[in-house]
Amino acid sequence: MEGDAMTSSEEGKFGKDALLVAAAILLASLIIAGAIVAAIGKPVSGPTAANKDAAQAPAAAPTDSNATTSLDDDPVLGDKTKAKVAIVEFSDYECPFCQRFHKETFDKLVKDYVDTGKAVIAFRDFPLSFHEPNASMEAATATCVRKEKGDKAYFAFSQGLFENTISNGKGLPAGKLDELIRKAGANPGTVTACAASDEAKQEIAKDIEDGGKAGVSGTPSFIVGTLNADGTVTGERIVGAVPLDGFKTAIEKYLK
Repeated sequence: MEGDAMTSSEEGKFGKDALLVAAAILLASLIIAGAIVAAIGKPVSGPTAANKDAAQAPAAAPTDSNATTSLDDDPVLGDKTKAKVAIVEFSDYECPFCQRFHKETFDKLVKDYVDTGKAVIAFRDFPLSFHEPNASMEAATATCVRKEKGDKAYFAFSQGLFENTISNGKGLPAGKLDELIRKAGANPGTVTACAASDEAKQEIAKDIEDGGKAGVSGTPSFIVGTLNADGTVTGERIVGAVPLDGFKTAIEKYLK
């Protein structure tokens, strides 16, 4: 129908308008793309970023100095009566970067510094909210394995968690938790009941509180420094799944 037809003048105007719209869309796309590239190129910083597992393995170690914490009443690997240095780890069993540290660096630290009597390693819980409920459940379970079987069993169980968790809050495969409890020499029923107790929850809450006081905002974070007679640790904070060399610089400083 003639009333529905487009005249040549209207067609020309429409063509110009379409070109202007297309040009505007192209310009907006380029601006957005540039912003994305710029954002990707910037380092992540601030509380929100820090709470996201802390840490894509920085190359060098310390991010802060004058950090202080304590061994508290938490599990310790090594001889506190001989060691000059303490490495206090604030960690989350569901954090993939914590998992990387335990798979790639933990045993090396133990071999070079704990087994030689130079340092101790203490483990303190810092479960992150976006890894719940598995992060706190696993932390409480480890606490109760320790209550039943001691520090050595605790660290064996702890390593088992890191080796077997799916990570990122997804937890362990079905049946694996009880298997790890038994492997540590503990009773699954007793440990499970203990893990649901207020005592276990309060222990984790205390670690989180102390971690916050030490400037910890993500995991893994470590306070590395001089081990004092009263169990306090005075040194610096290391953030992320850093390799062994990243720890050596700090540890050697406090061994002098």
